[in-house]
Parts: sequence; C-alpha cells; structure tokens
Amino acid sequence: MTSLLEQPAPSTREPRTEPNRLPSPVRVRRPVLAVASVAVVFASIAIFVSIYSRANHQVAVIAIVRSVQPGQRIVTSDLAEANVVVSGTVSPVPVAEARNIVGKFAAVALVPGSLLTMADVSIAQPLASGDAVVGIALKDGQLPSAGVEPGDQVMVIQTGTPGTPAPATPTASGGSDTTTGVLVPSARVYGVASPPPNSSGATSELVSIDVSSTVAAEVSVAAAADQVSLVLLPRAGAGS
Repeated sequence: MTSLLEQPAPSTREPRTEPNRLPSPVRVRRPVLAVASVAVVFASIAIFVSIYSRANHQVAVIAIVRSVQPGQRIVTSDLAEANVVVSGTVSPVPVAEARNIVGKFAAVALVPGSLLTMADVSIAQPLASGDAVVGIALKDGQLPSAGVEPGDQVMVIQTGTPGTPAPATPTASGGSDTTTGVLVPSARVYGVASPPPNSSGATSELVSIDVSSTVAAEVSVAAAADQVSLVLLPRAGAGS
C-alpha cells in the first residue's frame, strides 16, 4: 500500500497561457481597381500615340514635276507621288486620285515642286477674258506630221495658194490686208479632233485654237479660205 508521503506533491506552477496576439490583417483583393489602373495606363499611351501620329502623320499626295501652263492637258509624266505632313489649311489631292486627274486641264500655272489641289484642275480648258476660240480644218502639210495636242503653243501662218492672191482680211483700221505671213505669233491649241469618217475632202485634223478676239476674224477668214498652217512652238518652260 502506498503511503500518502510517497504521493507526489501537487504542482504550485500556474498554467502556461499563450500571449495575446493582434489579429492578422485580412487581405482584400481589388481586381476591379487593378484592371481600371491598367486601362488608364493604356488609354494614356493610346492618346499620346494618337497625338504624336497626328503631328507627324505623312500622307501620299500628288506633286507637280513638270511645268504645266493654264489650259494644258495634264498627263501622267507631269505628276509624281510625295509623302508630306498635311496641315488643316492645305488640301492636296491624294495620290489615289491620280487617275481622275490625268486628262483634265490645268486651271492655273502648275509649278514643279508644288502640291496639286483640286482648285488647280479644270474639266474644261479655261478661256481667258478677251480671248476667242477659232476652229480650223487642216490638211496634211498644214501642221506638223505628229499633229498637235491641247495645250500646245503654235504660230498661225497665213499662206497663199500658188497663182491666187491671199484673201482680204479686215484690219483694225477698217481696211483690208492681203499680206501673207504670221497671223498670230503664239496661240494655244484649245482642242483637237479627227474629222468624221464620212466627211468629204482631205482634212486630216480639226484644230481649235485660243486667240485674242482682236485677231479671231482674220484667222477665221484665212481658215475658211484654206490658207492657214500651224507651226509648233516650244511649250512654255520647256528646255531648249
């Protein structure tokens, strides 16, 4: 039998307790805020790129590479492509519209190195105030073998048929003049056409020329008498 003296003495130590700890913060995830932040960043980048692109955006437009006088027909070799920064005050013709420009007429003098605008182009040859258009039916030998084309500069010569006098033409003083020679030192070819297939005579080309109204009557009388020939002159601005 075990004695009470042999029993272990009761422990006088106080029970061990855990120290008080602050609760751990709860992590709250905000995916919406994160996405919004990323969106703002990308939007800012897009706006910057847009502003930069507008300030430095180049477009392909039509530039003039050869001199074209008012009334001359525009051909492909007169034009070239240029990449430029376009401002709001200038409206050059896009290069994609070139096919709609070729064949039309210059409304003003087109200078090499300039950009073409729609205001520079006309669907019909402009006629200056005080000018007149005279039609002439010409045979072979009365114009260059290669013919003429709208916009060409020509000299109008009054010729005489062998054995017959030149036709009397009115003068500014009201009299008449039968002297053959230069009627118009320089006239612009306004239009060219071929005679109808069923037309009679030996006419090879129908040419309309733009002359001063003061000499239109003389040219018309000489043309009706079949006593006019055309001499092709260099185009203005052409090299020698």
